[in-house]
Amino acid sequence: MKAPTPLFSGLLLLLSAMPAVPLADTTDDLIRTLLEKGILSEEDAAALRAEPPVVDRHPGMNYEPTTRIEDELTRMRVNKFRVETADGAHRFGVRGRVMVDHARVQDPFKSTDDDRLDRGDLGRSGTIIRRARLALLGLAYDRWEWQMEVDFRDPVTYDIEEGDDIEGIRFANTYLAYLFDEGRLAVGYFKEPFSLESSTSSRRISFIERASPVDAYRPDRQLGVMYETLRPDWYAALGLFGTDVSRRREVNEGWSVAGRSSFAPYMDVNRGIWSHLGVSANYRSNSYVHEKSRGRERDYDSVRMRSRLGTRAIDGRVIGRRDFQDVKYFATYALEAAYGVGPLSFQGEYLLQDLRRDANAQGFTGDPTTDPLSLSNGGYYVQSSYFLTGERRHYRAFSGDFGQTRVLQPINQGGWGAWELLARYAYADQTDHHDERGAQELDHYTLGVNWYPVDDIVVKFNAMYVDASTSSRDLPAGETKDWTSMVYALRVQFEF
Repeated sequence: MKAPTPLFSGLLLLLSAMPAVPLADTTDDLIRTLLEKGILSEEDAAALRAEPPVVDRHPGMNYEPTTRIEDELTRMRVNKFRVETADGAHRFGVRGRVMVDHARVQDPFKSTDDDRLDRGDLGRSGTIIRRARLALLGLAYDRWEWQMEVDFRDPVTYDIEEGDDIEGIRFANTYLAYLFDEGRLAVGYFKEPFSLESSTSSRRISFIERASPVDAYRPDRQLGVMYETLRPDWYAALGLFGTDVSRRREVNEGWSVAGRSSFAPYMDVNRGIWSHLGVSANYRSNSYVHEKSRGRERDYDSVRMRSRLGTRAIDGRVIGRRDFQDVKYFATYALEAAYGVGPLSFQGEYLLQDLRRDANAQGFTGDPTTDPLSLSNGGYYVQSSYFLTGERRHYRAFSGDFGQTRVLQPINQGGWGAWELLARYAYADQTDHHDERGAQELDHYTLGVNWYPVDDIVVKFNAMYVDASTSSRDLPAGETKDWTSMVYALRVQFEF
């Protein structure tokens, strides 16, 4: 190729300094005009139309804002956006979920779940954004997995004297993990390993909310370190955790040890048969502050074990009207079982929680008859699912939970989507309580129908019958107030 003319070199410098615009605009028009006038040759024009040379503005400094991107082939997916290098060693993605709920409580028997409802202090219907989460996630150097997820919530105003929080934006899963060939070691903020229903993502649970005993007694996300397996037929996890991400420097941080293990006794992929057995255990030492003015007595964090009416759009509290006070440590256990054949599946769990209170705590009265040291509560649930349109629940033995349901005939392809019928019975017991107003017992019945028009959208409807009893300071010792209610809940859920 002949050397470029001085005029060409000048034009090249001029064009490289111009703002980047599409070739169909000013730059291409100028090149075409110069070709027509014979000022540029075809070779000169081709060189001008090529990508401009990369200029290292800060040679030898590797200055982050101006460091060029390495020339690697990449692959990209639009839905649930992912970009990755051709060898898969580096990946970046974005995902999110939005859940909009509406609920209405019908109370024909003039008895309700909460005295506040009797007084008319709470609404009988409501509409909320239950979850709105956005996550960044990725893989680096083939072995380092990471995620940062936040949950956007409208601030709500509750009674601070009753221990309620004003919530806004908060962290969800935020961690860094190293991937071994058959496992992963994660550090950060994530769920403690516990329970089949708790371990399953809120995107994948069958009903609008988790079963009452799981909702009440399961541990939440905490800061910690955890190792879990990556094996095809079984799962095990063990972690050491502190407390949440709130900044409370005056508090002696609590800690917990949590473990979960499950396996699939029988699986036949061709026939669509799977089975699951699992066990979970969690021990937590509670956080506290020293009350120096009282001779270093401990003021423990309140322990909240709460479940509502099967929806968060209405704030009636079924289990957990009163938090547990002066709790030194507590242990929670769960037994898990599930089975599926084709479109039909069954699932159930039994939970038990033992709490030990501190007789030397700040608020303890010292009378074991009215202020017991040991408390024990629990519950269980059983549920079934049947897909009228032939789909199957996606059981994942390697993680001991459920993944996404794949719609066989989505509506964008002329089908009716997937239709799922559901039934669940749940029992939760919190009759063992140091506060008379906190003793409650619950039978919770739910019928549901889910419609999946496409893989990433679900419309859920739950009809719930709540049959419960609670004690009160207004009642004679040993007597309870019984109440029943019907609750109807609707959710529209999508993910991206």
